[in-house]
Amino acid sequence: MIGKILGNRYQIVEKIGDGGTAFVYKGVDNLLNRHVTVKVLRPEYVSDQDFVRRFRREAQAAASLSHANIVSIYDVGFENGIHYIVMEYIHGQSLKELIESQGSLPFRTAAEYAMHIALALSNAHKHGIIHRDVKPHNILISDDGRVKVTDFGIAQAVTASTVTYNGAILGSVHYFSPEQARGELTEEKSDIYSLGIVLFEMLTGKIPFSGESPVSIAVKHLQEPFPDAQKINPEIPDALCQIIRKAVQKEPEKRYQSAREMADELSAWLQGREGRRSIDPAPIRGSRLAQTGEKKQKKRINNRKLALLAGSLVLMLLLLFSINYILKTFIVPEVDVPSVEGETLEDATEILTAAGLQVNVEIRIPSDTVPAGHVIKQEPAAGRTVKKNRIVDLTVSTGPELVEVENVVGKMQREATLILDNKGFEVEIVEVHSEEPPLTVIAQDPGPGYKIPKGSKVTLRVSKGGQPIKLQDLRGRTLEDAQSWLNLFGLKLRHVSEQNSDDYGAGLVCGQFPEPDELVQAGDFVDLIISKGPKQPELKEHKISIKTEDIPEGEEITVIIRDESSESPRTETYISDGQPIITTGWGSGTVEVRWQDKVEVKNFP
Repeated sequence: MIGKILGNRYQIVEKIGDGGTAFVYKGVDNLLNRHVTVKVLRPEYVSDQDFVRRFRREAQAAASLSHANIVSIYDVGFENGIHYIVMEYIHGQSLKELIESQGSLPFRTAAEYAMHIALALSNAHKHGIIHRDVKPHNILISDDGRVKVTDFGIAQAVTASTVTYNGAILGSVHYFSPEQARGELTEEKSDIYSLGIVLFEMLTGKIPFSGESPVSIAVKHLQEPFPDAQKINPEIPDALCQIIRKAVQKEPEKRYQSAREMADELSAWLQGREGRRSIDPAPIRGSRLAQTGEKKQKKRINNRKLALLAGSLVLMLLLLFSINYILKTFIVPEVDVPSVEGETLEDATEILTAAGLQVNVEIRIPSDTVPAGHVIKQEPAAGRTVKKNRIVDLTVSTGPELVEVENVVGKMQREATLILDNKGFEVEIVEVHSEEPPLTVIAQDPGPGYKIPKGSKVTLRVSKGGQPIKLQDLRGRTLEDAQSWLNLFGLKLRHVSEQNSDDYGAGLVCGQFPEPDELVQAGDFVDLIISKGPKQPELKEHKISIKTEDIPEGEEITVIIRDESSESPRTETYISDGQPIITTGWGSGTVEVRWQDKVEVKNFP
């Protein structure tokens, strides 16, 4: 995009931001030779024709706003698949960046910023434009300290086209009003609620609610009490805390009636007044009573003339009203009822009003199929021909019925899953290392007690045992040493076997399972193999024949055999009978034959 020229006029210079719906660039208006901000819709929204239609309509409406605290919109265009808006370029930073750099703002600075934001919202509300995404990211602070609110068009288009069955809305859930969290129709007081959160964050440096998922944060907006700013910083003035409390009431009717009213309260505090003052001047009485009877008489005459004239005017008005009433009663044009089932209440109202019909929200009921804030049914039905100004009754969805999340922490994974399945929730399992027994649920989100729609996801964190360690090389240790190391890390010795080993002496560990350096954790089993020493080679048996024909019969013959079968010699005794003596030897060695005082030695094999 850098260097590209849009509308034959706006040249892209550099990228300065990346929002949820658009890429933000700094540009130059070549016609007027000034810097501008160009917002280009992300590709995923370009294909959504309904979104694009809303975006262009709301951006064009926002372009009509003219206020010192609202970023001006200069142009809206489309070129080669690129939808863009051209806005005033502000030298400065966003309020979010300012809060992140300073932590919290001085009390008077926060109050002044909030007052200017409220004045900007008041101006927009007078023109029928609701922001619906008031947050520090959409508030710019110029280098000279001016406050500018931006993204009116994008906020409305996104909100209108991204409501889903479970209430998920693109935007910052940290600043949602309760009615936005429920997916209901949002009006001026939703912006007031969000501004109350912005003022809270400016004074404390913190957001009021946080959580691991958008659903859990939205539920907190609906169910949990709003935190007290003075508990974070006791020095915050009581008056500013009261302004926050009134702005963030969960029931819209209990909030400020208008953004202007909130701005007046902030202005009064900045001027050192506790609240707005009203002066009811007493009627001024004259000090002289010199009225003559002549003047009184003239006054009575004038009064009679005025009464006659007023009576004539009343009669004429009654006549005109009667004629108009008769015409409207007997000559009423007819219109076809358009289809609005499935539309948002806001769009349905707009469509029916444009067709010359009136709208009445007859009932709001839960629905598992129709998103919150959308029309389930209309009466009269679409396609019928009715008199103009006929009231069309609408049944509007409040979204899926909310179900309370049960506490399953401490239960086994299977039991916890069955409990949540029976409640109609989708269960997501995340395995984590923990000292708790494996398959035990150690945390859940949303937590117990929260009410969320059926079909919503509940995430369970399930233990998969302790942190794994590398199994040490136990070879070369004695069985006792190896057992001690296994006990130290909670490992269990399952099986011990023996085998010959040329590398390890008898009685030492020569093998293990799992292998060294494999990951194990407490409770796992380990098998060990103990060495029996080197394996003895197989010895060949040799037959040894000793001749005795030269030895007199009856002589005692001693045969001593030294071979590889044992370290000690083997001694055998025979009586000569003239026949050869047959014996055996293993491997190799010597045979020593003794009789009388003679000794004869020979080798074998």
